[in-house]
Amino acid sequence: MNNTIIQLLVLAGVALFLIIRLRNVLGTRDGFESKNENNKTSKLAEKDNLEATEDELAEDITDYLPGDKNSAEALKKIKHHEPEFSLTEFIGGAATAYEMILMAFQAGDIESVDNLLGAEVKSNFEEAISDRKQKGLVIESDFIGLRDTAIKSVFFNAEKTSAEISVSFLADIKSVVKNNDGNIIEGENAEIKKQFDIWVFSREVGSDSPNWLLIETGS
Repeated sequence: MNNTIIQLLVLAGVALFLIIRLRNVLGTRDGFESKNENNKTSKLAEKDNLEATEDELAEDITDYLPGDKNSAEALKKIKHHEPEFSLTEFIGGAATAYEMILMAFQAGDIESVDNLLGAEVKSNFEEAISDRKQKGLVIESDFIGLRDTAIKSVFFNAEKTSAEISVSFLADIKSVVKNNDGNIIEGENAEIKKQFDIWVFSREVGSDSPNWLLIETGS
């Protein structure tokens, strides 16, 4: 064996020794470190989201459903399918819908709120408006404001994945009924009346449509 070959073998041995030493000191990077870090970050994010959802759920139950175990359980099921759902946001939207629908009905123009009405409620409203027109009656009203809104109950239908939420409203309203001659036959212009209603809203949980439909009215 000549000197050149011996020198190459020696150099190769030294290089191998250095590589082994470097691996022992620095460790290896074969892709697992990055994945583990990503998994760790993902798990922390999931944990934070879960804790946030549980905190919001507890807050909603405390604020709106104290002592109502059945409604609390229904709310848990709703949030399981739609974690971002919040009773605080819902009741704000319900208050807005209440004013819009009530004023549209009194004005005899429910087409403007058609996307907020269930089929049965819409039919009942149309019948009442038609009867009013046949009698030559017109309602003139002003919505002064809401005194109070409250969640009465929450129901979840697991088979249909739908929710129903009952809400009570106490509002101040000015309202008069006039005949064809423009004479007031009911109410007074300056009188502010308190109006109390209990409405039920329904929606398919997890659907693309954000609208809750009014499916029942009462007082």
